[in-house]
Amino acid sequence: MKLSQAAAALFASAVAVSAFTAPSKMPISRNMGTRTFVPKFGTSLAMSDSAVVDAETVEEGAETFEFQAEVGRVMDIIINSLYSNRDVFLRELVSNAADACDKKRFLSLTDGDTAALANPEIKIKSDKDAMTVTIEDTGVGMTKSELQNNLGRIAQSGTKKFMEALGEGKADVNLIGQFGVGFYSAYLVADKVEVVTKSMQADSPQYKWTSDASSSYTISEDNSDPIEGSGTRLILHLKDDALEYMESAKLEELLQHYSEFVEFPISVWKEKTEYKQVPDEEANKDLPEGEEPKMKTVPETSEDYELMNTNKPIWLRTPNEVTEEEYKDFYQSAFRATYDEPLAHTHFSLEGQIECKSILYIPGMLPFELSKDMFDEDAKNIRLYVKRVFINDKFDDIVPRWLKFVRGVVDSQDLPLNVSREILQKSKVLSIINKRLVRKSLDMIKDIESDEDESKYIMFWNNFGKYLKVGVIEDRRNKDDIVPLLRFFTSSSGEEYASLDQYIENMKENQKQIFYVTADGKEKAQMSPAAEKVRSRGYEVLYLTEPIDEIMIENVPDYKEFKLVDVSKEGLSFDDEDKEERKKKEEELNVDHKAVKDFLEGALAGKVQKVQITDLLSDSPAALVQSAYGMSPTMQRYMKAQNVAAGGSDDGMMGSFNQAVLEVNPSHPIVLDLERMVRSQGEESDEAKDFAVLLYDVAALTSGYEIEDSGDFAKRILSMMTIKSKSDIRDVEVEAQNVEQEHVEDNHENV
Repeated sequence: MKLSQAAAALFASAVAVSAFTAPSKMPISRNMGTRTFVPKFGTSLAMSDSAVVDAETVEEGAETFEFQAEVGRVMDIIINSLYSNRDVFLRELVSNAADACDKKRFLSLTDGDTAALANPEIKIKSDKDAMTVTIEDTGVGMTKSELQNNLGRIAQSGTKKFMEALGEGKADVNLIGQFGVGFYSAYLVADKVEVVTKSMQADSPQYKWTSDASSSYTISEDNSDPIEGSGTRLILHLKDDALEYMESAKLEELLQHYSEFVEFPISVWKEKTEYKQVPDEEANKDLPEGEEPKMKTVPETSEDYELMNTNKPIWLRTPNEVTEEEYKDFYQSAFRATYDEPLAHTHFSLEGQIECKSILYIPGMLPFELSKDMFDEDAKNIRLYVKRVFINDKFDDIVPRWLKFVRGVVDSQDLPLNVSREILQKSKVLSIINKRLVRKSLDMIKDIESDEDESKYIMFWNNFGKYLKVGVIEDRRNKDDIVPLLRFFTSSSGEEYASLDQYIENMKENQKQIFYVTADGKEKAQMSPAAEKVRSRGYEVLYLTEPIDEIMIENVPDYKEFKLVDVSKEGLSFDDEDKEERKKKEEELNVDHKAVKDFLEGALAGKVQKVQITDLLSDSPAALVQSAYGMSPTMQRYMKAQNVAAGGSDDGMMGSFNQAVLEVNPSHPIVLDLERMVRSQGEESDEAKDFAVLLYDVAALTSGYEIEDSGDFAKRILSMMTIKSKSDIRDVEVEAQNVEQEHVEDNHENV
């Protein structure tokens, strides 16, 4: 038998410090009928002479030695280094107890001993006075030799030997243990362990195995509390820092977490308080005859075993045996989501290369832990089980992080776990499970999308749309399946979402491009002058309103045969016009309005890359657009925030690389007024320069940029208002003088 590479590596440090010594018999001392043994390693670590000879030819005259190890050191490694969380001791010991019950059931069936099949169970009881926790099962039990081999031989798995004895694939028996170290997890919380056991073999006596995790253990016949039939009783003498495990509430919590789906009933001894109605003797002293006696409520305390694992693992049943109500109840209980009804679920199994059973759910609402951080590391979405025993719910590689919102269970005996069953190792098995979970999750999302009730997908998108966008960015393998599921607001959709397929259905004839604009929200996208250039020609525009949208859309350069085009980039062209004619027309516009173009480039030096005269704008005087490789204003703000969060400065981090291009509408009254000011007052006019900068500021605001100097912007506004008010006052004064002059002239005529 061989240990996994992980187990072998674990023991390497202990083996490395051992010396080569000649083989010797195990020392045995007798004391009052009790034998003391020194534990030995399983065959994976200790090599016999014959094994060495079989392995290779020994040179003539060479001596053969066994590896020896410091047993105490190996035990220390197992207890203190193998497990990262001491809570798992109960999982491991309950799993061993379940294996014992399953072995007994199987052997009883094969032997025809139906009496031994009655009520296999596991009971757990704490004793606060003795500072112990007792775990008792009615399983197969152990003989004296089995105690020596299974508990005294480190890394010897009795379960694995049992499976090998049965022969692979010849028995339907559900056993968990494989590595042979789970029992020693008891020493995470106990400084002494007693194992009282009685084998189901006929006339087998009851034995007690005792060890304090040192280099020896004792075995003796036991005449204490007799075990009925067969079974094993583990008595853990708790360490001073592990007394919390004497509390029934703590034991119940761990059992619900790790072992709630174990096949055999698990009960915990706990105190119960019930309230009963009894006659109130004091109040009934002077009670008139014939009246009903007055009652009072009194607490009544009792102690008894209470069943813990009432939930059933519905994933082990076939889908046609499970009702919709059972699926919902299981989701709400397993994931503590009492008020959430899942939008969809899928129940499936893998067979062939690997065996796996699973149920996946899409929640009806965003889980609370994901509302604070969409990739919260503490979010527990996929629960991994090995033969009904919970292993972990924090394995990152079981599903990609864009499916962090999907909840479910995966139960497989093929999961590549390390010895402590806490770490999922990368392997081909994991890759197969990952692909299947992703495919099934996508199928669920598509089913919601195609549902007659459209509000379901709207609810899904509002809750989990961001995750699909992350999927487009990070999951190249499934990107083509995710993109049709995306939803956007558009210039024509109003308050409803539209898909890319719906956009294509609404396209103009001969349109070959899908137009989009990025902005901080739908309202700002509607205000965008860049979008105006497209809307004015009857084209629909997609509104990308979140920072992640721009990163996502870069991974979707085209959809079907249509190219996606950012209207806020320079060089925009349309399918219904000749590119050469468009280029020639813009060159003529730039020549005709060269004066205002040159003036703006001078007045806005350092603010814009260049000024371009265009007739694409209809209602706006100007717009800021980026070059082909420039960042949108939304992305610039996001990058600045990231830089500041990393301890950098937001001053000029983009430099001149990301300066925008100012597109100017030469037919707009504001631009015509600026041209008049330049011609009449000259390029050095302060009024014209303020007017030019104000034009840039307005274009920046409507295009989604931030004003760099709000104080300076306010001064320019006030200056323009002052000039306007002075002009209005002069007009009023002139008009008043004209009225007075007319009045004087009228008086003269009357005289």
